Amino acid sequence: MTNDEAARPETPEPGTPAPPSADERPRPRYGEYAPPGWSWQPPQAAEPSAPAEPVRPEASAPLPQQPTPADASATPARRAPGWDRILTIGLLAFGAFGAWNSAASLQEIPRQMQLSYDLMGVGTFTPPEWLPTLVLVGTIIQLALYAVVLGLSILRLRAGRLAFWIPLAGGAASFVVTLVLLSIVMLNDPTYVDFVTGVTTPTPSPAP
Repeated sequence: MTNDEAARPETPEPGTPAPPSADERPRPRYGEYAPPGWSWQPPQAAEPSAPAEPVRPEASAPLPQQPTPADASATPARRAPGWDRILTIGLLAFGAFGAWNSAASLQEIPRQMQLSYDLMGVGTFTPPEWLPTLVLVGTIIQLALYAVVLGLSILRLRAGRLAFWIPLAGGAASFVVTLVLLSIVMLNDPTYVDFVTGVTTPTPSPAP
């Protein structure tokens, strides 16, 4: 019997149950269907799955930005009341007259010193050589001071800020300048200093 005949199934006898269907293909010979170099390997165990990444919480909505001190300072300043403009203009008009009067009074320093000499009875006042220069410098200071006061007052009035105090401060500064100039003249006059310190006695006026 050849191998092919042995591989054929036997004819079942009548009345016997049919055996389960078998593979009717010719039985392969040893190594017939195996490709060259192929070897059977047992199935490997399934690799453990990588751990799932933790779910990150969604970014929360940004909080509203709090106002900074710089933003608070950017708010418009409170405007000055209406009476400030009227009062400032009135003080500026009065200051213009005061500045002119102060400048003119400096020109009268020799005459005023002579009046003081007459009241003290110490003779005749002789103006020093530097007095005209001092009077000129004082006049320029008085007029320049009023110009500064006028400019600052106008700027603050346009900005809607309080400005009435600027003419008042300018008037006080003008008074201080005048007082300093008069003090320079008096303290540099030897006759006046001698009279104040008691060195010179007043000369009696002649009887009528």
